[in-house]
Amino acid sequence: MTGKLRRMGMLAGLVVLLAVCSTGCLFQSVEDLYTLPALPEGYTSLQKSIRDTMSDLGAEYATINFGNNTATVQQLDLDGDGDQESAAVFLRVTGTEEKPLRVCLFRRGEDGKYYLNYEVAGDGTSINSVAYEDLTGDGNKELVVSWQMTARVHKLSAYSLTSAGATELMNTTYNESYLITELDQQKGSEILVFQRKNAEEEISQAEYYRYQDGAMVMVSSAPLSDNIQGVNASRNGRLSDGKPGVYVNCLVNGGEVTDIFTLQDGVLRNITRDERSGISSATFRGYTDVDAADINGDGVLEIPRPYPLPTLEAESEAAYYVLSWQQFDSAGNEAVICATYHSVTDGWYLILPDTWVGQIRVDRDDSMSARGERAVSFYYSPEGEETRAQRFLTIYRLTGNNRSSRARLPGRFIIQSDSTAIYAAQLEAGVWDCGVEQESFSQRFRIIRPAWSGQ
Repeated sequence: MTGKLRRMGMLAGLVVLLAVCSTGCLFQSVEDLYTLPALPEGYTSLQKSIRDTMSDLGAEYATINFGNNTATVQQLDLDGDGDQESAAVFLRVTGTEEKPLRVCLFRRGEDGKYYLNYEVAGDGTSINSVAYEDLTGDGNKELVVSWQMTARVHKLSAYSLTSAGATELMNTTYNESYLITELDQQKGSEILVFQRKNAEEEISQAEYYRYQDGAMVMVSSAPLSDNIQGVNASRNGRLSDGKPGVYVNCLVNGGEVTDIFTLQDGVLRNITRDERSGISSATFRGYTDVDAADINGDGVLEIPRPYPLPTLEAESEAAYYVLSWQQFDSAGNEAVICATYHSVTDGWYLILPDTWVGQIRVDRDDSMSARGERAVSFYYSPEGEETRAQRFLTIYRLTGNNRSSRARLPGRFIIQSDSTAIYAAQLEAGVWDCGVEQESFSQRFRIIRPAWSGQ
């Protein structure tokens, strides 16, 4: 048996040797055998151009703090032809440079090699964010850079990239955030800059910048809600009458408000801010676990207004809320679209039938959470009646190894599932005709998506 194994080993070695010889690798060095495959010539050229530029400047790579574009090397299509002909590289010059930060843009030439086309220098401790947008309406993208000056102060710059070089279109400081938008629906994007008041300023405001006469000019401004503690997030969206709007979540004492901005006759307006109270009181909420969202999928953002539900037990400290979702039109008129219950802990929400409002209470059971089962129960409790609340529905989030079998226990049915969890429900017969059949239950059940944020 030993001789047979030896002969088999020799045969295997001969096969390997022949295979190596057939590839031409027999006489290569160890270093060559372990060399990584060569990159395409264009990328090799880009790497060389970057190294040469860093050597000439005495620079190192710089990080980008926030936003969608945070890589230190970014391939770009600046002219909109579908070809990523450019690359942006972010550097920091070491030493005592007055403007230590650099944005270097390389462009691929006809020979396939990359050459340094533009170099933009900036002040500050770091690059806060970067964007590429067509601000001028000519079809080419401009460079937008937010430089971090201090913890609270940023400088926002925009540059037009032409054959004449990088021309600065905008340079302004701000202390909250900014958003690139298209409120006027014309060629070219605009920029909203959000400023929180300080000792010298009377109000916090949104500043509206638009390209005209060769520069990004502040053509209008509108107040944010009074006494905001910060801008939490901002987002472009549609209003209920189809006009574009900007939704801005602001932190205030006791909760959060959403200021909604749109253009009226070319002038920026905060359509939700109440002149008497000085805040967007129609969007104020103390319960802030759920953000504005297009809750019904009609393309319009809705604002949640929370209403606390009565507790099952008088001494209970747990708080549960029904959310009433409101749309706004460009005149600031509001309309209620639907109501939901959000289980943020379990990552789902339920669109409630109109008949449930004022008739239900909620409780949760986490006693089996260690085994991968959490439950939220709904109770029928008619408003104004002293009858005992009766459970009519339970929704389960199942994550244990036995979740499939747990989801199929008697009376339960599966609503939705993914790779990590099964969501199941159980309707109690004979308690209340709640208006939702088992077959249509999944149409009202949704998974909570990640919250939106600002720049």
